[in-house]
Amino acid sequence: MKKFFLSVAAIWLLLTANVACAEEHFAIEVLNLVNVERAKVGAPPLRLAGDLQQAADIRAQEIIELFSHTRPDGSDCFTVLERRGNTCGENIAAGHGTPAETVEQWMNSEGHRENILNPDFRELGVGYAYEDYSTYHHYWVQLFRG
Repeated sequence: MKKFFLSVAAIWLLLTANVACAEEHFAIEVLNLVNVERAKVGAPPLRLAGDLQQAADIRAQEIIELFSHTRPDGSDCFTVLERRGNTCGENIAAGHGTPAETVEQWMNSEGHRENILNPDFRELGVGYAYEDYSTYHHYWVQLFRG
């Protein structure tokens, strides 16, 4: 019986590590795709910020429950940020399973595109969540700070 529990624990650790690696890979891929779009219009490249990453991960989990720029507790989406900066923005998306599809979805939406191309933004956080028993399964958040 001990071997079974050790095996389950080992599998759980591997799955957790794989999810974390996938989320980090997704964030880097979204960053690269966004910076390609920004370069086309002469906007400076964004860089990932750790605190924005954490906040975007929180928001990605929240939009599973309530797909809105309002948080489930009724507060503004930017209350997730400890440090707001001079300007900030949020993009949310759901339904697509890859960074490329999601960035394309954002670029085809005027408001989301404006955030991506805003030259005042300097930092980015990307959150991703997957929920099998939800409407859209894949949930994405971008948090921008200038």
